[in-house]
Amino acid sequence: MTAFIKEKILHGLFELGLALKCFNGLWETLSGGILLFTSKATLENWFVALSYRELLEDPDDKVIGFIIGTLLNPETSTKVFVAIYILAHGLLNIFLAIQLYRKEHWAYPATVGIMSVLVLYQAYRILIHHSFILTVFTLCDIIFIYLTWHEYKHRIDPKEPSTAENPSGSKQEESV
Repeated sequence: MTAFIKEKILHGLFELGLALKCFNGLWETLSGGILLFTSKATLENWFVALSYRELLEDPDDKVIGFIIGTLLNPETSTKVFVAIYILAHGLLNIFLAIQLYRKEHWAYPATVGIMSVLVLYQAYRILIHHSFILTVFTLCDIIFIYLTWHEYKHRIDPKEPSTAENPSGSKQEESV
């Protein structure tokens, strides 16, 4: 695989990751806002309405039982913390994704730094709670950190030999 093709693939993955980060940020912002400003009874009613058919088929469903027991019955302080954390994380993702999309030079190292801190916190949470879903999201964040750092290095020194090749593999000549 030529260096040019590798760079194209990595750049495409970065752009895909950027779009996913923005979508995730919107989703988290919406979810955090709903969680923060919605009563426990309303959340339970929504969940029961959404899972009604599954409950009819299997009233003792372990997944639904887990969700009802864990996610719908948190302490008020836990609910507020989770809602604010998700809301802030979502807004931060949207802000950084927009800055990266605008190709703001400072946003690349800022994103790598902020996301690295969040990955460390997520790793701490994984060690305590053994969350499979959080592990998957953390691995995706680590991949996005790598892609962001790679994109940043490419933007700093675009004249590296790997980026100055055309698809045929020969170097492009600079025009005067």
